[in-house]
Amino acid sequence: MTTLQAVLNRQLSIRQLFHLATAGFVVVVLPYLLIGGVWAYNHSSQLDHLSGADKVFSMIGEVIAWPVLLVADVQLR
Repeated sequence: MTTLQAVLNRQLSIRQLFHLATAGFVVVVLPYLLIGGVWAYNHSSQLDHLSGADKVFSMIGEVIAWPVLLVADVQLR
C-alpha cells in the first residue's frame, strides 16, 4: 500500500465532505447572508440616488460588510 493510498483511506469520503460543506454553509454562511440582507434592506436610504451596477455593488458591499458597518456606524456610498 502506498503512502497516498494510506492517506486516502483515512480521509473522509466525497459524500461526507459534501454533507459537511452543506452543513457548514447552512450553519455559518446562510445566517450571515440573511442578517446582511436585513441590514442592507433597513439601511438602504443612501442607495436611492444610485442606479444600475453602482446600486447593485453597493448593496452587495453592505451585505458582506454588515458587521463592520454595525460597529463603525458608517454607510457605503
